[in-house]
Amino acid sequence: MNLNQLLLFQQAITAYNINHTLLLKDDSNLPHIDNGFRMSLYEKNPYYMIQSFLTSYVKPESFIRYVDEFEMIYFYIYIPENYISELESPYFVIGPFLESIPSDDQIHSIMERLHLPEELFHDITFIYSAIPLMEKNESFESLIFRLACELFKTNYQMAYFPNQPVFMEYSPVSLQLRQKPQLVLSNIENRYDIENQMLLYLSKGDTIHAYEYYRKLGTFPITPRSEQVLQNQRHHFIILNTLFRKAVETSGVHPLYIDELSSKFAVLIYQLQSKQEFHELAKQMVHKYCLLVKNHAMKGYSQVIKDIISYIDFHYAEDLSLSFFSQMFNLTKPYLSSLFKKETGSTLTDFIHQVRIRRAITMINSSSLTIHTIATSCGYHDINYFIRIFKRTYGMSPKQYQKSILKHQR
Repeated sequence: MNLNQLLLFQQAITAYNINHTLLLKDDSNLPHIDNGFRMSLYEKNPYYMIQSFLTSYVKPESFIRYVDEFEMIYFYIYIPENYISELESPYFVIGPFLESIPSDDQIHSIMERLHLPEELFHDITFIYSAIPLMEKNESFESLIFRLACELFKTNYQMAYFPNQPVFMEYSPVSLQLRQKPQLVLSNIENRYDIENQMLLYLSKGDTIHAYEYYRKLGTFPITPRSEQVLQNQRHHFIILNTLFRKAVETSGVHPLYIDELSSKFAVLIYQLQSKQEFHELAKQMVHKYCLLVKNHAMKGYSQVIKDIISYIDFHYAEDLSLSFFSQMFNLTKPYLSSLFKKETGSTLTDFIHQVRIRRAITMINSSSLTIHTIATSCGYHDINYFIRIFKRTYGMSPKQYQKSILKHQR
């Protein structure tokens, strides 16, 4: 239960497109707090001052608003040990984010103070453009603070550090600049890494983590193709739809299912008229593509099992049985039964029921057809048998389920 509360906290922050990191005890993920920015800029260990800050200032009940030497803002929070695993430290970092976009003069001033060469101006400007912007107000800070207090049952004390605009603790002598910093390249590589993680979780049907990485992806700037905001959004979602369909293809989903879903989203993309609608579409796309994987993935199956599953998917209303498929593929019933159970973890008969009942649920949700008509359409000619299988699966009769749907829609 405690770990679920930490997950809820992380999801709330992810909704703002802001990076967050629960540091590990071995500090191996310390570079994650700034997406490897300092590691790309400096030699050796550029995070030692942060390590020192954590151990010196971030104590139980600490909630610290921290402005770093680049004038980027973070929250440092101490998480009680009963909310974390054995490998994790109590240090939770939110950020970086900005309250205003720095001007060129401000960036030059920061670079001068940190003794950064002028040739890095373009790269540093690009980095700032990738930082999430939270306009100066107390709503985000207050929300995260109150949420932390409530979820972790801790009376946190808000502190601000440092309380002066000059960051003398970051002496330019203490950090050695790399000979050829690759800041933009590193940022692009990181974006592609996050994109690959998103697609990997999508191919596994993991909705929560796929959407989390989609939100992280949104923190990176993308060069606009048009001066029209909505047109840029459409370009972005067309690419996203293509990436999603290729990701689920790797999990063995039949191309007909992929094409059906991607075509629906292709139409929706051109119908949307606001940023909020695109935001909702993104959640829907992640959810639907992950659901497609959960219901239709066939990766790792032998060709004969793939063919049987595909046949069931598209011919579920026909009279299907073990005998039918053993004759179709010229295999003995004991061998086919054993092979199907070994590869899918389900008996062939149970799998046929799963496909039919899943289709019945879809029809109940999207139509006003009678239960008898739905049963026949899904391959059940004995209505009582259909009701028995449905009740065994969902714990209620199809009629009770239909009434619950109608009640919910009112």
